[in-house]
Amino acid sequence: MANRTALYETHIALGAKVIDFGGWDMPVDYPTHILQEHHATRQNAGLFDTGHMGEVVVEGPGALESLQRGLSRDLSGMEDGQGRYTLLCNERGTVIDDLIVFKQADAKYYIVTNAGTRLNDIDVIKSRLTNANLRDLTPETHKLDLQGPKTFDILAQLCSAPLSKLKRFRMMDTVVAGVPAIVSRSGYTGEKNGVELFFPKSEAVNVWSAIMEAGKSFGVLPCGLGARDTLRLECCLPLYGHELSEDITPLEAGLNWALTLEKDFVGAAALRQQATNGIPRTLIALKFAGRLPARAGHPIFAGDEKIGEVTSGTFGPSVNSAIALALVKTGSAPVGVTVQAEVRTSRIDATVVEKPFYKAAK
Repeated sequence: MANRTALYETHIALGAKVIDFGGWDMPVDYPTHILQEHHATRQNAGLFDTGHMGEVVVEGPGALESLQRGLSRDLSGMEDGQGRYTLLCNERGTVIDDLIVFKQADAKYYIVTNAGTRLNDIDVIKSRLTNANLRDLTPETHKLDLQGPKTFDILAQLCSAPLSKLKRFRMMDTVVAGVPAIVSRSGYTGEKNGVELFFPKSEAVNVWSAIMEAGKSFGVLPCGLGARDTLRLECCLPLYGHELSEDITPLEAGLNWALTLEKDFVGAAALRQQATNGIPRTLIALKFAGRLPARAGHPIFAGDEKIGEVTSGTFGPSVNSAIALALVKTGSAPVGVTVQAEVRTSRIDATVVEKPFYKAAK
């Protein structure tokens, strides 16, 4: 049987369509459907159950030194409560997982992992620790994401802390709906307003219900994986297993900013070599004239030459167009040119555009 979050019965009661997602029974959408959930998040607020994701703490005198060696990003100089997006790479420089690491205190780091990769992540990170230990908090922790312009209006009904003043990629300890919680602001929808809440799993139903009740007058909707995907893809945010994998390097995925190649982390030598020799593939953004999207795995052609394939594709409700990300031979598809995606037995035109497709209003 697949894993289930503490809110599984709540999703069923709401009429959610549930699918298997990396070994988890997760809601893909509710009777409101993906379009309405997407627009609610862009215009008001959307509440996402992300209780399937992993949370671990690495702590001890050697925590920072170990993570500096084990992860791609420079974590030195972080303030307490500050977070950074980083990558867990192998020796080949390809990606085992993408993570967010928050510094909670000196020698103590809170790490958020993807769901399907969590157990392997733990094994890999443990193997790279010296004079530090790892605690898996996932069994006792639940996570919710509240995203959209009305996020802080809703939380003001449930929390006295000035959450709207929380900076991007920061976390704080507070109380939400009477429950001790960590609130962070990293987001996976591209919205300026939005938070992630971490709290005891036993309180999942109570916190979910309190947010839904407080958000009624602000237009909050429960949102599933379908809207999560359309929202992140419009903002060109990578999804592990699509834009990132053990077959794709961060340089190919355009995540140079998540690498500190001046330090010696696992995979750095291979990535420095790739940067010197030339990056063979590039992640591009494609916009289609119609509503029919290309999907992951569909080939991309420039004339008669196959130059790559789609990594993610969907209809983007906020941009009113089918959109996709594709990994193609470097230099084969500059911005402004037209390429073709092979969908079923037909080839449909797509224009290479600048990333992202959508930016939230300031």
